[in-house]
Formats: sequence, C-alpha cells, structure tokens
Amino acid sequence: MLSARVGGDKFPPVTLGIGKSIVLVIDGLGVGEQPDAYLYGPRGANTLSHIGELKPKLEIPNLARLGLANLTYVKGWPRDEETLGFFGKITQRNEGNDSIGGHRELLGTYQEDKYLTYPKGVPEDIMQQLMQASGRTFLGNSNDVQQGFLTKYGETHLDTGSPILLVTDDSLVHIYVHNEKFQPDEFYLLGHTAWEVLSAHGLGRLHVHYFGGDVAGFVVDESAPVAMFHSPPRAPTLATTLYDAGIPVYALGKVSEMIEGAAMSETYGVKNNAECLELLNQVIRDAPTNKAKQSFVLATLPDLDGLYGHNRDSLGYADALESLDLQIPRLMRAMENEDMLYIVSDHGNDPTFEGTSHTREYVPLMVYSRMFRPRRQANLGIRASLADVAETIADSYDLNVRFAATSFWENMISQL
Repeated sequence: MLSARVGGDKFPPVTLGIGKSIVLVIDGLGVGEQPDAYLYGPRGANTLSHIGELKPKLEIPNLARLGLANLTYVKGWPRDEETLGFFGKITQRNEGNDSIGGHRELLGTYQEDKYLTYPKGVPEDIMQQLMQASGRTFLGNSNDVQQGFLTKYGETHLDTGSPILLVTDDSLVHIYVHNEKFQPDEFYLLGHTAWEVLSAHGLGRLHVHYFGGDVAGFVVDESAPVAMFHSPPRAPTLATTLYDAGIPVYALGKVSEMIEGAAMSETYGVKNNAECLELLNQVIRDAPTNKAKQSFVLATLPDLDGLYGHNRDSLGYADALESLDLQIPRLMRAMENEDMLYIVSDHGNDPTFEGTSHTREYVPLMVYSRMFRPRRQANLGIRASLADVAETIADSYDLNVRFAATSFWENMISQL
C-alpha cells in the first residue's frame, strides 16, 4: 500500500493510508493581484474581494470555514482562526495566465513559454495560411462567443459555406459549421487542417462544433460531436505519474483537454457547475479505486469563468459562488476518512474590471480531510507555484517523483 510516513526522533513513524485525492478547480477565482500583474493589464484586481462588495454579505459560510475568507478581505467575513483544514495562496508561475497554463502547472508541468492567445482575432497572415490550407474563407474572427454570433453569421454561413471562427481570451479558438452544410468527413478534415495551421503558431486548443436550425433560430447542436484538438503537455504530469503507480485517474470537465495525452482511467464531459458537482459526487462514491482504495479525481467548475467572469456579470458571479458554497458539505460527506480534498483555481477573472480578459492574481488553496481536525496553525502561506499541489499529492502517496516545486505535505502532517 502506498503511504505517507510521519515520525521524528521522539516518536515512531505512523503510516497514513491516503485514499482518494480530489482536486476541485474553481475556474477563474482570484484572491488579489500578483506582483507581476502590471504585465497583464490594469492593476488592482481582486476577484473575491470585489465580488464580496456587491452584496450586504456574500453567503459563503462553507468556503469561509475552509479558510477562503482568510486569504483576502471579504466584506462581512472576519478571519476564521480555527478552520476545518489548511489554507494558503498560490502564485501562478506560468506566463499564459490562462486555463491551459494554470491546469498544467497545477499538475506539475510548468513551462517558460506560453501558448498564444488571440483575444482580438487571429492575425491576418495566419488567417491567410488557414484559408489557403482549407480552401475556404471564414466569417467572424471575433471574440463574441456569448453575444449572438449564430444570429449574426448563421445565414451568411448557409449562403456561402464559410465556417464561423471565434477567438477567446484563452489559447482556444472555436469553429462552427452547420450540420446540413458539412458532412462528417468534411467536418473533421476542416478541424485537422485548421489545427495543423494554428498549432504551428502556438495555439493551445481548437474546438470545431456543429450548429443547426435556420434563420428563424440557429442553435448549437448539443447532440453532435465536437472535434477537439489540444497541444500535449511538454512533460509528464501528475496524472500520468499516479496512473503509472497503479492509482486510477478520473478527469471531469475541461481539465481532460488540458492534459491531453496523459494516461487516465476515464474522462467525463460536463456543461456547467451543477452537472460537474453531481458527477463529482458520483465518482467519489462509486468510481473504481485500487486495492488500497486510492484514486485521483480532478474536476474543473466552468461557470464562474466562462459564464460570468468573461462576460463581466458581477452579480451572476456572486450568485454562482454562493450556489457552489451550498454544495461543499455534500462533497465532504461523499468522502471517506482517508480522502483528501484540494480546492484551488487556475487564474483570476475579476468581473468588475473592464474588458473580458483574465486578471493576474493569486489563487486560493484550501485542503480538507477528516484526518485533520480544526486547528489554529493552518496557514500554508503564499506558495511559489501551482505545482506545489502536484508535489504534495505525490508526496502524500510516498512517490519518488519531483515537479520542480515545494511540497507542503510535511507542513500538514506535522500537526497531526
């Protein structure tokens, strides 16, 4: 049985049989600007604190009990001097300030160079290469995924057959085609051709979608397949390390895209926070483990970032965070005594700021297990990298692997 050993000069070693390690990523939750924020746009971002100013009191009692309100000022929530687990802030080292960089750093694969983003459109010279390679012109090339783009471009697409191309603030491009204009072989050929061009220029992800309907109402075809292309991690991830050690690995949501190529037992697509949390509870309770009752479960909650952060919907963001808070006790109840829960984020996205881009912020770290009782010395400080989480999880299973980061496992077990 893989285990972590605790001991010292005065006491014999104690073996902790760690069960499941669950990492819950709240996409787009920042807790105050990093020192390098000036390189990424306007200064002063603090997603959590600014959201907290919008209501008489932001109702996050469960996250506050885990230490979230200790990380930055949150109106109505004084510091909790006796939290249910450990807490801290994490510095993003990756330069991308995006989901792909954040998730991969979280899993131990920090990279010096960043995947390119095209928030204002794919540059003209690259578009010319794309049109030449595909033999097609494109509509859009704009950042309006949430702003009625099918109404804007759908009829012209039906008339011309020109795919609709949309950019995002992440290293992600979407292409949309009508299900009556593109047969499956044309659909996938378009995806492969576009990916060959765009990935050569540093794009991290490409999604090609079908939509349906007519001028009376175009809609994304949720029942149709999505062709997804992703740049693989440039080094082995924590997921691969655990899988190779005989620990089943489960990925829920877009995190499975971020670690394309990593060995995993099963992946699950999710559409929103509610679906992800429901599925996460099922996986924790029912998904197969190894004989030591161990597994690694990684889930990303998309709504705060995708629905509210980029759209600068501050009240929607606050409501979604409160809804998430209500689900935390259920998640804890699904865990066994030996399970570990790590709650983190991949980047900030302050909806009170102008524009639609991510904000460069520290992200939260909260660690819970029934093995750890409420305590007063629970602050893990400011961590130097998201990869500290990967290092800690590997350490907790006593794996001889390093991710160029610093484990905080000893900080926690020293207080048992």
